[in-house]
Order: sequence, then structure tokens, then C-alpha cells
Amino acid sequence: MRNMRKAVAAAILVFAMSLTLVPAAFALEPQEQKKEIVTSHSENWMGPNKWVEITEYDLGDGFTAIKTVVDEYSVGLERASGTKEQTSTYELKHKKELVATVTARGKFSYDGKTAKVVSSSYSRSIEPGYTETQWSTSKQDSSLLTGYARVTAILMVENDDTGRSFTGVAEVTCSKDGK
Repeated sequence: MRNMRKAVAAAILVFAMSLTLVPAAFALEPQEQKKEIVTSHSENWMGPNKWVEITEYDLGDGFTAIKTVVDEYSVGLERASGTKEQTSTYELKHKKELVATVTARGKFSYDGKTAKVVSSSYSRSIEPGYTETQWSTSKQDSSLLTGYARVTAILMVENDDTGRSFTGVAEVTCSKDGK
């Protein structure tokens, strides 16, 4: 009986270990992602309730990305509650020619305790010579874990000639305080 228990325990242990090792054996080699190098960044108020942030990245091999985030508040920043609209656009360019664009828009309400997504929309465009390999969208109200309400769009494209892939992420967020 004692040997039987040992055999069962050993079998369970072997089974459990095999479950943790098998997924690693089937994992694909990650595709080499080149680092994004920030080449310019600007942040400016464009009126009393509109904030614009633009960041440009050098992706190498003549590719650049421009991420633009626009915040529009219904009232000034220092309010306990209100609404905020935010748009995030990620543009991928090759030698200054637009290749792909992904945009996420969200309208949020906040009250000092929570932030909620009131409405959201997403868009994408891809030029000839590139193929969409993934498109996903999500939205989430704030919670104790996240602290932010968010609207996200992710677009992955691949260059038809070189096979090089790019991921564009457009995300807008709002904290319980409207930030």
C-alpha cells in the first residue's frame, strides 16, 4: 500500500512537471523587435481645456512612428468630477510615406472615486504593401487593481516584401481624478 502511494505521488509529480515544461517546448521564437528611439517629444496646451502630446520614434531602416495624444476636458483639470475626451493616434511611416494608422478614442466620466468609459471608438488603415496580422480592441472601467479606465486598440502589420512586422498601440486612459 505504501509503495502504491509513492507510485501515485510520483506519477502526479511527473504529470504536473510535464504540463509546465511542454508549453515552453512549443513556444515560438520571438521575432526580433528593433528598439524605438525617441527623436522628438512635445507637450502643449492648445487652449484652456485641450492638451496635445506628440512623440516621434525612429524604428530603423527608414521607418518612423508618430504618436499623438489629445486630451479635452469639459472643465479645468483641478475638478473633483467631470468628463474627459481623449484621442490617441499611432502612425507608421516608411521614408515619410504613411504605411498604417491606428486610432483609439474614449470619452470618460470621473468623480474622484472611479473613472468610467462613456463611449469609445476605434479605427485603422493600412496601405498597399502591408498586411494586417492582428487587430484587437478593448475597453475597461477603473478598478481597484488598475486605477484607470482605458480604451485600447492594437494593430500589427507586416511588410509584404521584407516580412518585418510592426505593432502600433493607441491607448487612452483616465484616472478617477481625470488625469
